[in-house]
Amino acid sequence: MPRSVKQASKKAVAKVKAVAPHKEAERIAALRECAILDTEAEESFDDIVRLAAYICQTPIALVSLVDTARLWFKAKVGFPLDELPRESTFCTQAILKPEPFIIEDASSDKRFANNPYVMSEPHVRFYAAIPLVTPDGHALGVLCVIDHTPRTLNAEQHEALNVLARQTMTQIQLRRNSNALAELNQKLDREIVERTRAEREREELLAREQEVRATAEANEQRYRFLAESIPQQVWTAQPDGALDYVNRQTVDYFARTGAEIVGDNWQQVIHPDDLEACLARWQRSLATGEVYEVEFRLRRGSDGDYRWHLGRALPMRDASGRIIRWFGTNTDIDDQKRLYRLAEEANRAKDTFLATVSHELRTPLTSMMGWAELLKLGMLDEKGQRHALDVIESSARSQAQLIGDLLDISRIISGKLRLDVQPLELAPVIAAATDVVHPAAEAKSIRLITRIAPGVGMVSGDPDRMQQIIWNLLSNAVKFTPEGGRVEVSLRRTAGAQAEIVVTDDGAGINPEFLPHVFEHFRQADSTSTRKHGGLGLGLAIVRRLVELHGGTVAAESEGAGTGATFRIRLPLIRRAPRKAGATTTKSSRGKSARGKLSPAQT
Repeated sequence: MPRSVKQASKKAVAKVKAVAPHKEAERIAALRECAILDTEAEESFDDIVRLAAYICQTPIALVSLVDTARLWFKAKVGFPLDELPRESTFCTQAILKPEPFIIEDASSDKRFANNPYVMSEPHVRFYAAIPLVTPDGHALGVLCVIDHTPRTLNAEQHEALNVLARQTMTQIQLRRNSNALAELNQKLDREIVERTRAEREREELLAREQEVRATAEANEQRYRFLAESIPQQVWTAQPDGALDYVNRQTVDYFARTGAEIVGDNWQQVIHPDDLEACLARWQRSLATGEVYEVEFRLRRGSDGDYRWHLGRALPMRDASGRIIRWFGTNTDIDDQKRLYRLAEEANRAKDTFLATVSHELRTPLTSMMGWAELLKLGMLDEKGQRHALDVIESSARSQAQLIGDLLDISRIISGKLRLDVQPLELAPVIAAATDVVHPAAEAKSIRLITRIAPGVGMVSGDPDRMQQIIWNLLSNAVKFTPEGGRVEVSLRRTAGAQAEIVVTDDGAGINPEFLPHVFEHFRQADSTSTRKHGGLGLGLAIVRRLVELHGGTVAAESEGAGTGATFRIRLPLIRRAPRKAGATTTKSSRGKSARGKLSPAQT
């Protein structure tokens, strides 16, 4: 692949006309000031491209810097080369404007359809880039993601790519500012040496001392100007560790005056859980002269919110090596840490789900294979054969239900689920769903009660999907209700012209801490639930999405473990049906379906 990419790039030089951004010379000068080209790999940049590729689900992600005649990649994922000729690349176009540059299908884009990287390896189809723009408006390069198939980004991926681009530019600006600070530090060191040399000649001492003082004051002003202009917190400290200066950004963040922060007052704005480690690391740096670097949370003055920051300080030494001042910065890394946490949570959820799917699909399959083997060997009598066939049929039905749930949730998430919407009476749908649950309830001697209020009216819905909603809730209620328990489903008309379906049980109940997550994908109350009750944790997620597709709402209620649970569905009525005289119809049975024939009031 690298050889073919190189060959393609040589052809591109002759075919693609270079387009230079406005003020190209100033842009190249700004890039040179960052001193980043041809530097070693850095974890902070590598983490960004890995996150970009993971979040956007693309095989390639790059931090690409546009030099005079080449593209150089500071960080990369899924791409073999370290640089490419500038003329042949998408990035050359992407830096012309400050807004995001997205090509959903390069093969159908007139600008790139004949590009060698589109026509041959790496077969670019999708390209999305966020320009890396300096505060002066110079686009140094881009953070981009590339795929081999046409596609687009959703809103969350687009926002995440913007956040990562800002983090990339922050890292570049930090490097640029650190270089400036280092140069200033070196210049101050040279001036101190010059002053020491001047002191050797007594007759020039006064004039030289005045000259050095004036120069030092000018440098201090330049440093203060630089510190006030960069978009992060800057501070200095005396050799003993007491802060003596903070810049405007620091004052604004804490909503305090400089006098309220300097000295040891800065300890009041650090999160209590981080203070001890922060102080220990600071004291170690003061004692040894090591670079100070630590992560901690700082309280924002405007709202009291704690945000993660990276604190870093370098010692400034005199000619004899004695520390005379500490120069420090606090960089906001809260967004970056939040992205890390989201990625870790997504990985854990994926691993848990895959393990659950494997277990749930393997269990009925193992049962079917075992009984099928016994049938094949002829080791069962007639009664045993019937039992084996029943078990195989039950296991196959269980596996089909699991696969059906997976397909349903896949269609719902991808937006491919279609509803056969029609005017619908809910009473017959409830009766049909109750019939399906009846055998499971009867097996556990559970009373299955149906209460249908007369004259509820009609809703607009898909009969099969509406039955699936009610069956899921009833099946869940029976599953988590002990033997001899009670499950009730009721239908009534609310004052707000809505149909309300309520499923109540007196079973295991729901822990209050888990209640907000009960409708999330692949979530179950505890790890033992999977082994004791089975299932993928998709049923209630499917219920919520189907109810929402019908324009309704669903809510769960429980007072805690062992107190039972209530699920309440509300659907908009498509017309007002006059309420007929008569009392609410009540049906109940122990282990028997509440099916029967529907009265006129129910239909």
